[in-house]
Amino acid sequence: MLLLSLLDANAQTRKERLTEYVYYFASDSLRGRKAGTPDAEKARYYIVARYKEAGLKPYLNNDFVVPFTKAGVQYANVVGLIEGNSLKDEYIVLGAHFDHLGVKKGEIYPGADDNASGSAALIEIARELVAHRDQLERSVIIAAFDAEELGLYGSNALAEFLDATIGIDKIKLMMSVDMVGWYGQSGKLVMDGTATIRDGKKLVKEVAERHSINVQSKSFENSPFTATDTQGFAERHVPTLAVTTGLKSPYHKPGDKAELIDYDGLDKVTGYLADLAETTASDAEFSASGKVARKHEGKDPLFECGVVLGTGGTSMRFPDARMTTDGSNSLNAGLMGRFNFGKGGLQFNVLYDYASSYFPNVNETLGVAQKYYQQAVTVPAYLILRNGEGGNSAYVGAGGYYSYAFQHKFSDTDPVWTVNPHQGGMAAVFGFQLGPVLMEWSFRWQLSRLFAGQDNARLNYGSYITLGWVF
Repeated sequence: MLLLSLLDANAQTRKERLTEYVYYFASDSLRGRKAGTPDAEKARYYIVARYKEAGLKPYLNNDFVVPFTKAGVQYANVVGLIEGNSLKDEYIVLGAHFDHLGVKKGEIYPGADDNASGSAALIEIARELVAHRDQLERSVIIAAFDAEELGLYGSNALAEFLDATIGIDKIKLMMSVDMVGWYGQSGKLVMDGTATIRDGKKLVKEVAERHSINVQSKSFENSPFTATDTQGFAERHVPTLAVTTGLKSPYHKPGDKAELIDYDGLDKVTGYLADLAETTASDAEFSASGKVARKHEGKDPLFECGVVLGTGGTSMRFPDARMTTDGSNSLNAGLMGRFNFGKGGLQFNVLYDYASSYFPNVNETLGVAQKYYQQAVTVPAYLILRNGEGGNSAYVGAGGYYSYAFQHKFSDTDPVWTVNPHQGGMAAVFGFQLGPVLMEWSFRWQLSRLFAGQDNARLNYGSYITLGWVF
C-alpha cells in the first residue's frame, strides 16, 4: 500500500498535492482540528503518512509523534528529520501548526488559510529537501505543531525539548510557516525577522528573485498583539523568520474555506520556501546577526526612547482663597526617554505643552470667567518602580517637572498680572507597557507662582492620558 501511495503522490504535481492536503485539513470530517480532540489526532496521523511518503525519518525514538503535556492535557507534535552532511549536528527547524479552533455554536471553523495552508506547504518543503539531501550540510527538523491556537504550546514545547537535549545553540534558524494561502490577494509574502540573520534581507530577496515572488522583508517581529510559533525559539535568541501572506483571509472565521485558497500562489510560496531552506541548510557561512526583536529579548535595554501624545484637563488653583476653577482641555506631545536599572529606573519627557484653564473675572466678582492659555516646553522626570521586564511591565513613578512658558494669553482683557515663564512642581505617573506600546496616567501639581509677584494662582494638571510608542 505504501508503494502505491508513493507512486500516486509522485504522479501528481506539487500544486495538486498541496490542494489535496488543504482540502483534507479543512474538510468537515476534521471539524476544525481543535487541539486535544480526535479531530486533531486525525490530522496528526495524516501528516505522519505524508511525512513517510516524503521520505522523512522520525526525529525521536522511531516515532514521528512527540507527545507533550500542558495544564494536565496531552497534545503531540509531529517531528521528522532530514540528516545533513558535514554540519549534521547543526539544525534548521521548519514548523507550521496544524490545529485550529474546532466547532463553535454548531459552526465548523475549517482553518484553510490558518493553517492548513502552512501545514500543506511544510509537507512539500520536506519532500523537496529530502530530494536534495545530498546538498544539505546541516540537518533539518520538520515540525508540525499542535495547540498553537491555545497559546503556542507545541512550538514552545519543542523549543524547550531541543534546548534541553541538543542545546539551543545548535539551532541556526527557525522558520514558522503560518497562513500562506492568500498570496494572490495580498500580493506579497511577508518575512518577519530578517534582521536576526546576518545579511538576512539580502538573502531572502536573492532567493525571491529566482522564483519571481514579491517578498516584503521586515527586520523584526514587533507587534505586541500577535505571536507566532517562532516565539519559543526567538526568546532563546535563535534567528527566526515568521512567514505569512498576511491577514487578508477570513481567518478565525467559519468562512476560511479551502475553495478560497490561491493554490497557484501557495505553490509559488512553497517552492520559494523550499529553496530558502535549502540555501540556509547548505551554506556553511550562514549565521545569526546577534540582533533580537525587542519583544523577544526577555530583558529591558539600559536606555530606551519613544514618542508620546497626551491629553487631559487643567484647572487653576488659588491656595489663599481655597478655590479651584473648572478644568479645561490641554494636550502635549514630544519625546520620552528611560534609563532602566533592574526593577527601577529614571524616566523623563521633553514635551510641547498646550494648557488652558478658566480664570475668574478680576473686574466683576460674579462676572463670566475668561480663559487662560499657555504654551510651554515641559520636562517631567520620574523615579519609577516597575513590575515586569522584556517590554511588558507596569510601573509607577514620582518626581517633578519644569516648564518654560514661551507664550500665553487671556481670552478677555488681560489682567495686570505678569505671567511667570519659569514654572514647576511635583509630578506622578502610573503606566503600563506592552511591547512597544505605552499607556500612562500622569498628574502634575504646580508649586511655583503662575504670575510674577502674586502668590495666589497655580496650574493643576489633572489626569493626563498619554499614549506612546517605544523604539
